Amino acid sequence: MASEKVFRARKNRRNIRELYLDGKYVTIEHLKDRDDIRQEQVQKYLSKSIPDYPSPVEFHITEVAHVTNKTSLEDIWMSEGFKGLYTDSFSWWSPKINEADIRAAEERYLEKSLPDITKEEKTAHPPFLSEFTTSPLFLNETSRYGNFRFTFPLTELMEAYKKQKCEGQEPVLRIYGTKLFKQEIEYVVLVHSPEFSEQFSQFPLLTSNPWVAYDGNKIIWKAQAICGTHNFQLVICENTAIPKPLYSHVWYVWDQVSLAFHTKDVLTFPKRKIKASLSCCELDPNVRLSYEANCSSLDEANKFIESLQDDDEKEDEKNNTNL
Repeated sequence: MASEKVFRARKNRRNIRELYLDGKYVTIEHLKDRDDIRQEQVQKYLSKSIPDYPSPVEFHITEVAHVTNKTSLEDIWMSEGFKGLYTDSFSWWSPKINEADIRAAEERYLEKSLPDITKEEKTAHPPFLSEFTTSPLFLNETSRYGNFRFTFPLTELMEAYKKQKCEGQEPVLRIYGTKLFKQEIEYVVLVHSPEFSEQFSQFPLLTSNPWVAYDGNKIIWKAQAICGTHNFQLVICENTAIPKPLYSHVWYVWDQVSLAFHTKDVLTFPKRKIKASLSCCELDPNVRLSYEANCSSLDEANKFIESLQDDDEKEDEKNNTNL
């Protein structure tokens, strides 16, 4: 341990303590053996003996989301886009994984775990992965960060970034590092303009990592821990993956990948696109990481979205009033 980097503690922009290691993704198995986090809360979860569950599971991420509160939504609307926040000038995005993505990941898992499975058996195989995809990352109806979720196709976000921040050149993707919280492991992908390659040269290019990759259209992520609470054990029997209920649930860690887009000003979009990308979600009743203004209900959040008007809508409303 003396010759390698160690995890360090800091307070993040939400004033929450996190452990971070720059420029490297550390797998769950390797985290278990690290002396520098042996006394940390996350190690108490990592050291548990967990019943079998699907791992790793390969997700192909084609949509990303930015979740925020009412105050930040108003700032995004007024500035017509997403700013790089605080001293690091990053705009943060997470995967948006839907049922079709889970089903596709399930098929990939079956192909890898059951190499003898036939095409007919795979097609007829009953769904099972959704019993395990219960971490906060997969719960699209709730959020820890606010009532409002912006969802964009990854290709559209990358293309806008390429045109506005990279002068038409391809964005550079790097391994920004691993962050640890009480039960969460976060693998951060840094996205920046070639203009800043020297500034970020200490971070390895993403191409050198087997757990997170980018093929120009999607992020390919091999998730190691997908359960918020372990309520099932995975049993493989006669070319069938069976989720067997546990008598009592087990708490463990869960992991996710996030994208940090480096932008010193605003990554802009037409207001109609911004509004079309918006949806509402309930605040997580157990964990809240945003203490700024939020809506008290989904109805209030939806009404707030409806109240947002771009210039064309204002003109239409003015014309209708004058008829």
